[in-house]
Amino acid sequence: MPDLLRRVAALTLVSALGIALLAPLAVESAPLPGATAPSSLLDPGAATSILDRGTDGRERMATLTLLDQARPIGAESLTNQQRGLPTPASVPMQATLVSAATPLPTPVPPEPAPAAASPPSPPPAAPPPAGGDTVSGLATWYCCTAGWTGEAVVALPGALGGHYDARPAARSVTVCADRCATLPVADYCGCLWGTADQKVADLSPEAWAAISDADTSAGVIQVTVHLD
Repeated sequence: MPDLLRRVAALTLVSALGIALLAPLAVESAPLPGATAPSSLLDPGAATSILDRGTDGRERMATLTLLDQARPIGAESLTNQQRGLPTPASVPMQATLVSAATPLPTPVPPEPAPAAASPPSPPPAAPPPAGGDTVSGLATWYCCTAGWTGEAVVALPGALGGHYDARPAARSVTVCADRCATLPVADYCGCLWGTADQKVADLSPEAWAAISDADTSAGVIQVTVHLD
């Protein structure tokens, strides 16, 4: 019990000292009788207004800030400092047009031409007969015989047994020039027989190619006809 009383007495003493220390500060902060509140730098309505943030608004803010200075200082004029920039000297210019290169289209390879139909193969070359009658002379070419178009055939003068014969011909002869070929006797030719210009055979174009390397434009070739 005496201990508790000592604690209460100590706390009371500390509280009294604290109040004694704070009292002078409270007296100094209280307004004096008849004292007026300090004037506000800004207009009372300015607190609720939205000031202009442009050049004119900033000049007004600077003027208000300098009102309380001991020696008045003029506000810096931002408007008077806005000076036009010098115009650079003009330089003559001329536009130049440049054509952009156009890429060339990728060439398309041509389609291969269809293979030409090969002409009918001439009859196999035959060796000249060992015996029998032969006659040599000039030979010409003619276009065709009915029923034998595109075939290697020969037409002979009548004196050599030439006559028209349908397929298959009953007779063949061997005709030789650069090589020999056995050809069916399919037709008859006058062949200027019995004259100085007589011919011993008239060949179809296929027969001409079978026995000679010359072109048909040569007109005539020298041949030997082996009569069977």
